Amino acid sequence: MKLLLLALGTSLTLSVEAQTDDQSGKPAPATQSDNTRPLPRAKEEIPGKTAPALDRTSKIEASLAKRRARIAEARKKARARSLAKRNEKKPPAAKLVIPAESAPGEKLPGTWILQSESLGKSLTEQFQKAAGEGATFKLGKLSGDYIAEIDPEASKITIHWKEWKMESVTRRAGLGLAVSLEVTVKGTQEYKIVQLTSGKKPESRKLLVKLVKDDTTSESFFQGSKMRTKVDLPKLRSGHWAIHEGLLYLQGSLQKEAWMFDRKSAE
Repeated sequence: MKLLLLALGTSLTLSVEAQTDDQSGKPAPATQSDNTRPLPRAKEEIPGKTAPALDRTSKIEASLAKRRARIAEARKKARARSLAKRNEKKPPAAKLVIPAESAPGEKLPGTWILQSESLGKSLTEQFQKAAGEGATFKLGKLSGDYIAEIDPEASKITIHWKEWKMESVTRRAGLGLAVSLEVTVKGTQEYKIVQLTSGKKPESRKLLVKLVKDDTTSESFFQGSKMRTKVDLPKLRSGHWAIHEGLLYLQGSLQKEAWMFDRKSAE
């Protein structure tokens, strides 16, 4: 009997110890702190959710494209209006009256003297326009020479005003008043030949020039009193040329009649 009780006691003791060992080997349950929060889980992307953002971007880009197109069209119309206004202000080119037949361009170099009648017509047209309506400009005596030295190889034309003088009278209608104007010019002008072309047709024979140097001096007398302002005289203009029957014809783009030059004979 004692042996049986001893065996039962030993068995109970071993069972309690084994249970105690099993409990002591388990990890302690984790406790959540008040300051600790679980990390949020990444939201799964749902197809179709980004479509509204893409639609807004597309609308903005389309709006900007339309705006750029409107601006470009407005600028185009503004340039067209500006060009139209310039063309309206620009006087139309005069009809060509130079001879249809011409000697070749190799005959251009040399010294040419402008006929007084040609210059006189240009002077009358210019001063009559300046006098205005109700006034009549009458050209009097012209003296001196207007000489052109043409040198295509050097791309220049030198104009000599040699003892040149103009006398004129202007009358105002209804006033019975006549005023006189005298102008004298001397010195030289240098023109650069920008373009010189030849051809069988008058339209193809072009002479484009540009005044690059003016060494002339002039005096103007209005009713015998010296004027401080310089009188504007006709200039050599870009246009077309022809050499026919020994005469040089130069017609500026706005000239109704061509200037005629005689070739200066060798001295």
